[in-house]
Amino acid sequence: MTIRFTLTLTTEGGAHGAAAHPVTVSLDRAALSPETLGLTLSEGKTILAELQAAIVAEQVAAHERAARPCPACGILRSVKGHHPLTCRSAFGTLPLTVRRLRRCACGSDAAAGERASFSPVADLLPERTTPEMLYLETRWGSLVSFGLAARMLSDVLPLDRPVAPERVRRHLHAVMAREEAAMGEEPHGWAWSGCQRDLNEMPLPNGPAYVGVDGGFVRDRAGSWFEVIAGKSISGFDRHAPEATPSPPAKCFAFVQTHDDRPRRRLLDVLTAQGYAANQKLVLMSDGGDSVRRLVSCISSESEHVLDWFHVTMRLTVLGQMIKGACPADPSWTEERLRDLDRLKWLLWHGHARQAVDAAQWIADEAWAIEDDAKSDTKAKLKRLRTAAEEVVTYLERNAAQIVDYGERHRAGERISTGFVESTVNQVIAKRFCKRQSMRWTPAGAHLTLQARTRALNGDLADCFRRQWPGFQLPCPEPQEEMGSFACPQPASPPNPIAHIL
Repeated sequence: MTIRFTLTLTTEGGAHGAAAHPVTVSLDRAALSPETLGLTLSEGKTILAELQAAIVAEQVAAHERAARPCPACGILRSVKGHHPLTCRSAFGTLPLTVRRLRRCACGSDAAAGERASFSPVADLLPERTTPEMLYLETRWGSLVSFGLAARMLSDVLPLDRPVAPERVRRHLHAVMAREEAAMGEEPHGWAWSGCQRDLNEMPLPNGPAYVGVDGGFVRDRAGSWFEVIAGKSISGFDRHAPEATPSPPAKCFAFVQTHDDRPRRRLLDVLTAQGYAANQKLVLMSDGGDSVRRLVSCISSESEHVLDWFHVTMRLTVLGQMIKGACPADPSWTEERLRDLDRLKWLLWHGHARQAVDAAQWIADEAWAIEDDAKSDTKAKLKRLRTAAEEVVTYLERNAAQIVDYGERHRAGERISTGFVESTVNQVIAKRFCKRQSMRWTPAGAHLTLQARTRALNGDLADCFRRQWPGFQLPCPEPQEEMGSFACPQPASPPNPIAHIL
C-alpha cells in the first residue's frame, strides 16, 4: 500500500482574502522502514524551498502594493519595469522579480539627488542576506575556521548550493565593522570622573571586580608575528542579592594592539555590561608589560593595578633552574644562591619591592664575581644566569609600584594571580588563530574576527543584530561558553610563603 502526502499553503489576511497555494511537493511512502521513516533530508530541503518561495512571493507582492500609492496625494505610482533580485536566506537562495516604481509627480517623495524611480523591495533589503543567515555565518565563522563554517552551513541548512568560505569571512567582517563604527570614542583622562562627594553618596558597592589581561601572538601573512591582547573581567559578589544568587557571568575581550585605537573604551564597555559602579573597587592584574600597562591606566579612582603573581613566579622558577645548573662543581655556591633566591621570593611575597630588587641584583653580582675564574662551559652558564638575573632586576624595577603584599591578600581570600586569564588566551586566541590553523592573518582581519569571537563566547552576539534589526529573534536563548566563575576560597590557615610559591 502506497500513501501520498500533498502540502497546501493557505494565506490569510492578504489583499485578496484567504487563498490556497498548492505546494508542488508529493511524498510517496510504502511499507514502514528505517530509511523511509518521516522525511529525508533532501525532501525536507525541497519542502522548505517550496514553502519559502510561496511565502516570499506573497510578502513581496503585499509590500509592493502598499508602497505603490503616494503617501502625500494617494495617487498610484506608475510601474517603470521589473528587474531580478537575489536574496540569500537560511533556507536557500531566493530569485525574486520585483517592480521599479516612478516617483509621484507631486514631488513629495523625492529628495535632492535621488533617481526618478525606485524599487521598494530593493531599498528594504540592502544586505541581500537575511539577518538570521548573517548571524549563523558570523557565529560559526568566529568559533571555527571559515572553511569548516561554510561546510557546516551547507551540511545542516537546506541550501541549494554550497556556501563559500570567502563569503563567510566577508560577512563576518562587515557585521563587526559596523559594530566598530558604532562604538564610542576613547576616553581621555580618567574614564570615571566626578565629584568625590557624589561617589560617597552612592549606595554601598558590590565586591571587587577583577580584570586580568595577557597577550598572545598571531602569525601574519609575511610570516612574522603581531601581538594580540586578551582579557577577562570577573565581577565580585552582589551585596544586595541573596546569598544563593550566582554572581554575574565573566566576560572576555580582545583586540590587536597595533590596530585598535580604542582599547580602554572596549574594556569600559565590558565593565558597564557587568554592572560596574563608579565607587566599586576594580583590581587590574597583568604581567606588567608596557602595552597592558597603558590599557589599565586611569580607569577609575577606585582602580588598582597589581602585578600578576603567576608571571613573577614564572621568572623566578626559570632563574632557580639556571642556578642549579650554573656551577655544578661547587655545590656550596649553588646552595647559597638558592637561599638567596628563597629570600627574593619571600620579599616579593610580602611586597618588599625595593629589597627584592637588591636581592635579585645580588644574585647577578655573585654570578659575575666567579665568571672570569670559571671554565669555558661553566662561564657560558654563569653569563646566562647573570643576564637572566639582570632581566629580573629590570622587570622588578619597572613594576615596583604594582607589587603588593601577596601573602596578606591571599590570606584575605583575594585574587593574586591571573590564572583565569591563561585559559581565556587559549580559548580566545590559540584555538582559533594558532592551534592547528594554517591560516595567516592581517591585523585588521584578526581584530574583527576577535570581536565576533568574544561576543559569541560572551553570549552577546545577538545584541549586535538586534541593534541593526530590532525584530531579529533567535529560536532559543543564545548559548554562552563557560568563561569561568568568581571563586576565591578562604585558606584554612596562613600558608607557608615559600612552599606556596613553589
